[in-house]
Amino acid sequence: MRSFRSLSTRLTVQFALLFAVAMLAVTAALSSFIAGAASREVEGQLQSSGAVYDRLWQQRAHELQNAAQLLARDFGFRAAVATGDHATMQSALGNAAARLRVRSAFIVTADGQVTAIDPSIPAKEAAQLWNPLDDGRLTGVAVLAGRPRQLVAAPIMAPTLIGWVVFAADLDAREMRGLERLSAIPLHAAVLAQSDGRWSEAAGSMSALTGGTAALAEDHARSGAGFEMRLAGEKSIVLAKPLPTFSDDQRAVLLLAYPKAQALADARKLQLALAVMTLLGLILMGIATWRAAGRITRPLARLDEAAGRLASGEHVQVRVRGTDELARLASSFNEMVGKIAERERRITQLAFNDVLTGLPNRTMFQQQLEQLFRGAEGSGGLFALHCLDLDQFKAINDTLGHPAGDTLLVETAQRLRQAARGHFVGRLGGDEFVVLQSVGRNRDAIDRLARDILAAIAVPLEIEGNELVPSTSIGIAIAPDDGADGGTLLRNADLALYRAKEAGRGTYAFFEESLNQRAQDRRQLESDLRLALERGEFELYYQPLFDLEDNRICSFEALIRWNHPKRGLVSPVDFIPIAEDTGLIVPIGAWVIREACAEAARWPEQIRIAVNVSPVQFHRGALHETIIRALATSGLAPNRFEVEITEGIFLEGSETTLRLLHALRTLGVRVALDDFGTGYSSLSYLQSFPFDKLKIDRSFIHNLLTRDGATAIVHAITELANALGIETTAEGVEETAQLMELRAHGCSSVQGFLFAEPMTASDVDQLFRDQRDVIRDVA
Repeated sequence: MRSFRSLSTRLTVQFALLFAVAMLAVTAALSSFIAGAASREVEGQLQSSGAVYDRLWQQRAHELQNAAQLLARDFGFRAAVATGDHATMQSALGNAAARLRVRSAFIVTADGQVTAIDPSIPAKEAAQLWNPLDDGRLTGVAVLAGRPRQLVAAPIMAPTLIGWVVFAADLDAREMRGLERLSAIPLHAAVLAQSDGRWSEAAGSMSALTGGTAALAEDHARSGAGFEMRLAGEKSIVLAKPLPTFSDDQRAVLLLAYPKAQALADARKLQLALAVMTLLGLILMGIATWRAAGRITRPLARLDEAAGRLASGEHVQVRVRGTDELARLASSFNEMVGKIAERERRITQLAFNDVLTGLPNRTMFQQQLEQLFRGAEGSGGLFALHCLDLDQFKAINDTLGHPAGDTLLVETAQRLRQAARGHFVGRLGGDEFVVLQSVGRNRDAIDRLARDILAAIAVPLEIEGNELVPSTSIGIAIAPDDGADGGTLLRNADLALYRAKEAGRGTYAFFEESLNQRAQDRRQLESDLRLALERGEFELYYQPLFDLEDNRICSFEALIRWNHPKRGLVSPVDFIPIAEDTGLIVPIGAWVIREACAEAARWPEQIRIAVNVSPVQFHRGALHETIIRALATSGLAPNRFEVEITEGIFLEGSETTLRLLHALRTLGVRVALDDFGTGYSSLSYLQSFPFDKLKIDRSFIHNLLTRDGATAIVHAITELANALGIETTAEGVEETAQLMELRAHGCSSVQGFLFAEPMTASDVDQLFRDQRDVIRDVA
């Protein structure tokens, strides 16, 4: 509870701070708005005062302009100017100036002579006004004798221009005071003039104006907007208006200023009242927040205590009171506690069990394995690791679909539980399962359990209308003899599993030390195989096929050989499975196709070439494009090229396979089905695709003379092929009696050591040369 008392204090302070920040922000915004409104009002009044001064300026200029024009049109005055009668000119100027209440008036003649009533105005400065006057500037501000004055001029015509009459009214403080009295606000007015780069105050109530201040006023005069500047030591709101001048190098500005302290005096009162109201609001809010925080923190304290007990592992529930938000929070807490318990149970289940089968997963297996190793160290007993996977599971998964594959995995898990009851059963992933069997010193129990597992898995079952007879292969490693740690034991069990699959699947095998050497040899062979193609270590041999009807060679089958620099000639049986497992069969197979086409292109036109294609190469090797490029490069006719496939290509994506086969047939390439009769669905493939040839597997030819069943199968295959218009080739013919039997059954062609062993390309060339020599001798 002590922590929640401090929490109450923190909440109160935080709420108060939030409210204070909000109130201060609102106060600042309102204060800024009040000050801005006051400033805008003052600026508007300054604009009004400026407009009044504009009207006064225009009225005074109009009055002086009328007087000047009237004097300039007077006949006697013009005659005096024309004859140079200075006395008359000064008398007329004096009388007019007295009427207009101006101190200065003068005449500038065309010859540069100046006649003035005010001797303080230098004749040179007055004479310099001729050019601006001639340019049409008849009114404006000019600096004469160091003082800014308002000038108005009129031309003297007799009848041509003979001079100008100019009235110069002083810009005195009287006019500025009159302007200040006309304003609704207590403003200060002044006129600033610039001549020869220096500013001076012509009239007004301001003082201590610097050149920088005047320049700033001139800059703002162009925009016509108000601005702030410091005058006589205090900030003022100022409006600057430009005045017309007689010269381009002179400037004149009307400056209207209102001290900011006076302008915002009323606004300051409003701001002070607003600040007092804000302070009162903060005090009241602090009190309310303190009381509200107390009502919130008491239920939260109970929740905090419950959360602490929950963190320590207790299953706790909070008592719910009322229906407000805190009561709903307590209900949600209780619901959360229940869900946490369920989630923990589910997490534990997922962390150590397989989702599909419910069996322990790899993590649980590793823990169980470590526990058995620790127990074996103390007791000296043995335990066995059975590592197994389903045979042909990938084919079943691909042909029947993943749901059927999942059903098979679930059924396999159930059968393993029954067969290995009392032992640890787990699933590592995919179709890989493991069984850990503690046997003490009784090794015979290991064989019994392995046989029980094989028998349990092999029971037929039906999935989605398809009857399956599953089987499994088992690799067994015994600890601690076959591995002193989990990683070694599992690796050795995998090697034993590989051996069981090599032995024909559906069986079990124990780990032997020789398997390690075999695995190392396989890895080395794989490493050498990756370099063999670029080193040119592969070579093609060719075995002829004999046409039994024409009694001649009709084609050759290309057979790859590997001339290893250290091992010598490596059999395809040893390296083709590795090439298929690693994907190297794709580039190797492409090389075989190119090499075979190039060689066959040199043979007689009636001789074909046949190339075996791996399922891996067929599905992932861009086979269609490879064949097209090889035929185009070699110039070999497509009907002289034959692709030999096995039923294995139909195990992955039969529809895609059939499309590719039809594309090859459209190209003109022949397609033969190799090892016919050994698969479980050969007849269905004959219905799906019109093969050009069936190659009868050598196992039937080997038993042709010894088993009646083999003879019947060969007869049935040849009869079926003849009915479908398909050629047949018998593989592995080694005896004359076999040949005679095949002739009797109507076999199309034969292949085997009885006629010729596989030969090199140079031997094939020699064979064709010998045939030509025989034909020539007979002729």
